[in-house]
Amino acid sequence: MIDEEGAARRRLSRREKLMQQQTAGEVLEAFERYTQAFQALDPRAVARHFHEPALFITPKEIRALPTAAAVEQAYAQVMADLPPDYARTEFGPLSVHRLGDDLAMVSGSGAWKTADDKDLMPFGMTYTLRLTGQAWRIAVVAIHAPDGGPGR
Repeated sequence: MIDEEGAARRRLSRREKLMQQQTAGEVLEAFERYTQAFQALDPRAVARHFHEPALFITPKEIRALPTAAAVEQAYAQVMADLPPDYARTEFGPLSVHRLGDDLAMVSGSGAWKTADDKDLMPFGMTYTLRLTGQAWRIAVVAIHAPDGGPGR
């Protein structure tokens, strides 16, 4: 009986690990689609990746984003304030932490870059995503110092 219980736990553990890997892949894919929308400088496309409501935290402010229109407006301002020589955003390694069946966190660091690969603004980031229906959507954005975030 004990061997059967141990084997069942190992099977469950393998199943849980597989689910975590699948979840991490799905979450990273959702995050990548969001970053592509940002790099296209399309605030309406960015807003499609957000949960309603959402929260946007930066070193300067905490902003509630109750609707997609509020997300679009906030990102339109961020994009308008980008340095004129902004060309793209580059990310270091990203980590995904599963917080529950429908909640995950993506954290890491990035930098806004020029066309000739110079850093304009390095930053740390922590995004919390929630599974709504079949889609992972951003519920909380926290932009912070590059060395901040979970496990640092």
